[in-house]
Amino acid sequence: MNVMLFGLPRLLLTVLTVGSGIVVSASLIYLLLLLAAAILGRPRRDAGQGGTFSPHVAVVIPAHNEELVLAATLHSLRQQDYPAACIEIVVVADNCEDTTSAIARTWGAHVLERSDMTLCGKGYALEWAFSILLGALSPVTQASAFVIVDADTLLAPNFLSVMVTRLQNEIGGTDPASAATALQGRYGVLNSQEGWRTSLMTAAFDLVNHLRLLGAANLGWTVGLKGNGMLFTRALLEKAQWQGHSITEDIDYGLDLLLHYNVKVQYEPQARVWAQMPEDSSPAASQRERWERGRYRLVRERVPTLFAQGIRRRSPALLASAVDLVIPPLAELAGYLLLWGVCVGIGMVFCRFSTAWLVLWAAGGVCFLVYVLGGLKAAGATRATFVGLLYAPVYIVWKFALYAVRFVIGPFRRHAGAFAGSSKAADVDSWIRTERRAMEPIVMSGKETPERE
Repeated sequence: MNVMLFGLPRLLLTVLTVGSGIVVSASLIYLLLLLAAAILGRPRRDAGQGGTFSPHVAVVIPAHNEELVLAATLHSLRQQDYPAACIEIVVVADNCEDTTSAIARTWGAHVLERSDMTLCGKGYALEWAFSILLGALSPVTQASAFVIVDADTLLAPNFLSVMVTRLQNEIGGTDPASAATALQGRYGVLNSQEGWRTSLMTAAFDLVNHLRLLGAANLGWTVGLKGNGMLFTRALLEKAQWQGHSITEDIDYGLDLLLHYNVKVQYEPQARVWAQMPEDSSPAASQRERWERGRYRLVRERVPTLFAQGIRRRSPALLASAVDLVIPPLAELAGYLLLWGVCVGIGMVFCRFSTAWLVLWAAGGVCFLVYVLGGLKAAGATRATFVGLLYAPVYIVWKFALYAVRFVIGPFRRHAGAFAGSSKAADVDSWIRTERRAMEPIVMSGKETPERE
C-alpha cells in the first residue's frame, strides 16, 4: 500500500530534514576549513629563534585535594630543561582537606592556602591567587610570565623552554614583562590506553585541542584557552584581571581578551602537556555534565555578543569565536547526521523527496569521515586512537543517555525537590573534583612521550 505523508507530518519531516542538513553542512564546512588550514597553513617560525636570556616564569598549580597526583606533576616540573633558577612553582591549595600543601612544600613550591566555602572552584582560586601574585607581597615578584597547569598534569621536558621561546618570538625577543601576550600549549590525554573512554577522549583532544587550534592559528584567529598548559605575561594579567565567576573561566577569559583588549591567544603545538581523564562511567559522566553545562551557558551568553561585535568591528576572529562555540561536539554532530539520514530515508519513501537529498546526505557522511580520520592523521594520532573509534557508537549512546537524564529526568527531580522543600541549588558553580588515580613520578624520556619509571 502506497502511504503518503501530507499536512503537518510532511511539514515536520521537511523542517527536520532541512534543519539537520543545515546544521551538519554548516558545521562540516567550518571544520573542513580548519582541517585545510591546519594542513596547508603557513609554516611556523623556527622554535629556536628566541631571545638570549631566560625570564623568570612562575608555574601556578590550582589544587583541591590533589595528594594522589601532585607529586608527579611537581616531579615533571623539576625535569624541565629551562634554567631551574628561573622557575618558581606556586601551588594554590584551595579548600584542601588532605596533604596537598605538605606535598607542595616538600617539593619546594610556594603554597597559597585558601579557605572559602562560598566562592568555590578553580576560577575563584586563580582569581584570588593572582590578586596576591601580582601584588607587592607576592612570593614571585621577579616573574615576567605565569604558566597555569592542572595538578594532575605532566609537562614535556621542553615545555617551558618552547613556550618562552615562542613568547620571545611573538614580542621580538624583549622582556615579556611589558608585553600583553597569551599562549596555549598542546593539551593531551595522559592515560590514553586505559580504556575505550580515554582512547576516545584522546581522539577528541587531538581534534579539538590541537587540530582546530592549529587551523585557527594559521588563519590568524584567536585559539581560545583550554584551561591547562597556558602562559600569560605579567603585563597582560595586570591589564586584564582573571575572573573566576564561571565553570568555564578559561574560555571566558580568552574571549574577554579578544573582546575587550584585542589580544589573540596564540597556539604553540610543540609545547605539550598531558593530564588524566576519567576511565569509569561515573566520574566521566560528572565531568561531561559540567563541560556541557558550561558549553550551553557560553552559547547562550556569549554568542550573540560575539556575532554582533564581529559584524560591527568587521572582525573575522570574533565571528570565528562565535561560530566555534555553536559547532556541536562530534558525538552530537554524528547524531544530527544520523537524524538527517533517517529523515531523508523516510522522505524518499513517503514524501517522494528528490534523490538529491540522498546525495547531499552521503556527501555529508563522507565529509564527516574525512574530517575525523584526516584530522587524526594530521594530528599524529596513534593506531590505538584509531582503533578506539570503533567504540564511538557506544559513547554516542552513552552521551545521549546523559542528555536524557539531564534534560528530561533532571528537571523533574529539581521540581520534585523544590516541592518537597529542598533548598539545595541545582547548578552551583563549585570545585567538583573529578576522581583520579594515584600518579607516580614519571621519567620523561624525550620531548613527546611520557614513560613510567
